[in-house]
Amino acid sequence: MANILNKLFNKEKPNKDINKSQKNSVKEWLPIGDIRGHTAKSKNGSYLAFLRITPVNLSLKSDNEKRRIVSAFHEVINGINASFQIISISRPIDLDVYIRFINTRITDEANTVKKRLLKEYVRYASLLVSGGEAHEQRFYIVTSKDDEAAAINGAQELSNNLRGAGLESYLCDGQEIADLLFCFFNPDRVSTEKVMPTGTMLPPKYV
Repeated sequence: MANILNKLFNKEKPNKDINKSQKNSVKEWLPIGDIRGHTAKSKNGSYLAFLRITPVNLSLKSDNEKRRIVSAFHEVINGINASFQIISISRPIDLDVYIRFINTRITDEANTVKKRLLKEYVRYASLLVSGGEAHEQRFYIVTSKDDEAAAINGAQELSNNLRGAGLESYLCDGQEIADLLFCFFNPDRVSTEKVMPTGTMLPPKYV
């Protein structure tokens, strides 16, 4: 399995000691040249399509169901006719809006038992946030093709095959691709910054 994103970024980094006037712009060091529609075009000319996979909790499945899912997934992966990479990214979750929603429910709740349970739940969620433990795990399969249409069609076919294996997935749009690439290239800043909501080019500040 080819590590697509790692290979793209495996290039010489600029010397931090050279004068600013001699530095290339940050964009020149980014291996992704453009994000268009449902693909990202790399500077080597290939097109990357990103499928986000909905995780399945195997601990809730029977032994037979586990074997079936794993076997079906194995067959799908072996059938991919393209360079691909599986990516797992952990991201902090912003629970502020959710906590405010629950607090509104508490205000409107007349049942004292439900009100008490909701308060305890808010306290628990707040502790997760304050302790930095509120995270989600995102899973992606990235495929690479030399043609944009082929990249999209291949990803859609892969999504259909995954559905047959009991795994739901969808083709990422430009915004989610930008978000994923930002997480990949800036893992230490994921919890403090967000990608820009507009624009097809990755801005220099996200490198």
